[in-house]
This record gives sequence, structure tokens and C-alpha cells, in this order.
Amino acid sequence: MTRTLTARDLFQQLHDRLDLHWVAARDHGEDTLLSEDDMSARPALAGYLNLIHPNRVQVLGIEELDYLGSLDPAQRHGTLASIFRRELIAAVVGGDLEVPPDLAQAAEAAGKPLLKSGKSSYDLVNYFQYHISRVLARRCNLHGVFMEIFTIGVLITGGPGSGKSELALELLNRGHRLIADDAPEFTQISPEIIDGACPEALQDCLEVRGLGVLNVREMFGDAAIKLNKFLRLVIHLDIPDGGRAPENIDRLRGNTGTQDVLGLTIPTITLPVLAGRNMAVITEAAVRDFMLRMKGYDAATAFIERHSRILRGQHTNWED
Repeated sequence: MTRTLTARDLFQQLHDRLDLHWVAARDHGEDTLLSEDDMSARPALAGYLNLIHPNRVQVLGIEELDYLGSLDPAQRHGTLASIFRRELIAAVVGGDLEVPPDLAQAAEAAGKPLLKSGKSSYDLVNYFQYHISRVLARRCNLHGVFMEIFTIGVLITGGPGSGKSELALELLNRGHRLIADDAPEFTQISPEIIDGACPEALQDCLEVRGLGVLNVREMFGDAAIKLNKFLRLVIHLDIPDGGRAPENIDRLRGNTGTQDVLGLTIPTITLPVLAGRNMAVITEAAVRDFMLRMKGYDAATAFIERHSRILRGQHTNWED
């Protein structure tokens, strides 16, 4: 389903945060939609008054009102009409400035919402851009358990019966935190960052086969729940055929790869689920090793280099 925003949505979601007040065309607050398809198209979503490439939300501060005040009556009339074009979602006057009567009249005549705010125009532009981008950002749901392990966001995936929820329960007992079970929602909040959170219906819940739905917050306390986290790593639980570890695994570097999430490449570690293995300890080790690699240390590379130095030293001794 396509996500949309209207002027009324912006007012209802931000009126307390941005001290918003209706000035004109309140009955037209839902006439024009801003959708996720507009995220990558000009004009910009929100910005200072721009008459060449009009923003979908036009913000007017002292400079913009001074500019309008410098125009002669004919120019001013035409400029006011051009502000309230068909594509406009809303115009907002910031800085708790007095709204010129003819500006309000032009908005009412065009049927375009006009708001005012006690916040500065700078704050308005920054927060409107952030809020609109966040609400309309690309997002998806992935099957798995999303947790904070050693301060990073880790998505635990695997087929039915692979032990995802049991592993999550053991990790909770070891002091890590649950973000979402079963269907975490991921949002691309910047070109390089994906944020994961829990849908409202699943908040605080973890489903474990044989036990049913558990309320993690009630069982472990508020500290066991994290509202959101950036996705940094996927750990995939794999049940090998025949119950034996695959023979083609790289013994030095393990079974690593990547997974595409919303167009971004996320590192993946596949762990075989075998009888007798402590998956919580192995998962913690995998996350710690990943964090070391992110800092520039690769244990496998260091191991290979050490053996190369030893072999070079042995070769020199034989030559002597």
C-alpha cells in the first residue's frame, strides 16, 4: 500500500513539536497528497520559499516576507498566486511572524493550507525534511528475530524449526535486547542506513514453540526491550541435511555472504544448527568477530600472515 501525507497529516503529527496553527484553507487539508513516489522527484519535499522549483511544503521566514514586502502591488499579487500552485501541500510562516492578510487571502482563494509556527524557519525546514523523509521512506518486513547484540542490530533468520525464538530467548537471558520478533519492519532512513523497529501489534512479544507468546518486557524488565536499531548484520540459522556440518565450509573464514535489503548490502553469517552446539555462545562469538572486522582486524587474515612468516623463517633456516 502506497504511503501518503497530507497537510492535515502534517498538522496532526507535528502541531505540538513545531507549534503549528492553522491560518487559512483548513477545509482543504486533505486535497493534495504527498506520496513515496515523490521522494526521488523534484521539486523538493520541503524547503524555503522557492518560486522556480517550488517545494511541496514552502516555508517563509523573515527574509521571504521582506522580499514579498519589497514588491510592487502587481508583482506581489502575481507572486502570491504563484506560491499557492496546484502541487503545493502547504505553506508555513515561521518565527511567530505576523501573517500578511493578502497572503492568507491568496491561500484561501487557492484552497491551499497556510499554517504558522512559533519555530524558526530553519527549524521548520530541517524537521519537515526529516519527518517527511522518515514517513515516506522505503520500507519492508523481513521474517526473523531482530535483536540488539553487543550494541549492534542483528537480524536472526532461518527456516521453520531452526530455533530462532529459542536462540533469542537464550540471548535475552544473557543480557541482550529484543527489538522485534517474527516480522520486524525495516526503513531506509538514509542512503547507507536501514533502521529496524517492531510493528505495534507485536510490541514486546516473543513467540516460542511450546510456550506460546511471551511478554519480554514483563518477564525481563524494560531494559530487555529496544525500540529500534540500525541493521548491521544478518545471522542465518541453517539445519544441514542429515544433521551433519557441510564439508564445503571455509574452515578459516566460515560461511559468510551478503543479503540485499532495500537495495543495501548487509553482511550475512550462516551458522549450522547441530546437536550439542551452544548457539547463543556461537552467535555472540560471530557478532564479536564481525565487530572486530568492522574495526579492521580479520582473525583469518592475521592467522594466514602468521603462518606465512613462520614458513618464510623455516625456509631461511633450511637454506643455512
